Amino acid sequence: MRNILVIARREFFAYFGSATAYIAIALFLALLGITFFFEVPFLIAKPAFFDARVADLRPLFEWMMFLFAILLPAISMRLLAEERKLGTLELLLTMPVTESEVVLGKLFGAVGFLLVALVLTLGYPLLVSILGHPDVGPLVGGYLGVLLVGTTYLALGLLASSWTSSQVVAFLLAIVISATFTFIDLVPEALGLKAIPAFEVLSFNYHFKSIARGVLDLRDIVFFVSIIIGAVMLTTWSLESRKWKGA
Repeated sequence: MRNILVIARREFFAYFGSATAYIAIALFLALLGITFFFEVPFLIAKPAFFDARVADLRPLFEWMMFLFAILLPAISMRLLAEERKLGTLELLLTMPVTESEVVLGKLFGAVGFLLVALVLTLGYPLLVSILGHPDVGPLVGGYLGVLLVGTTYLALGLLASSWTSSQVVAFLLAIVISATFTFIDLVPEALGLKAIPAFEVLSFNYHFKSIARGVLDLRDIVFFVSIIIGAVMLTTWSLESRKWKGA
């Protein structure tokens, strides 16, 4: 456990050791505020907060999920790809740490970045509570849902980062994987077809909306946790396979 925490701490402070993290979070908060509070003509979404005149926080969390689908792959793309490019991954794996400790440490460090971003969004629900009376259930469920789907994005991004030494390729792979599983339930609707249950079962968006309603269903939580665990295991195997090839 100590090794995991050491790696997590290193990754967390590496994010905030440059201006990139601050710029990314500032841009995220700005876009979140604009899309939630105001109508954006070229985007198809629910009415903006001031247009709807209802203290409903669910659109806020939906926008968080969509924005994180882009931001978090950008954050996770460097986790292993950069190590491979610099040649430090092999050095790291020769130290007294296991592959699983490396993977978990890097994931926890990235989740720390996610938590900072989420804490900084608390001003929006606070403002809404001043203007209206939002329900507590969707507020708690919304943050839990965003945390779960955000961690899932990071785990998938970490997996993509283990496949290549190019951060750009890792980013694009993570975007494709995350976007596919996020919006797969919307494909039938876009094609004018009836909902396909199999697509809904696989959809991040479908399970996220269920949690964000404030009525927790264990199946939705298990869905995200299972994908996170699966991504961690696949990433660990990816690192182990490099050791076998080098042996």
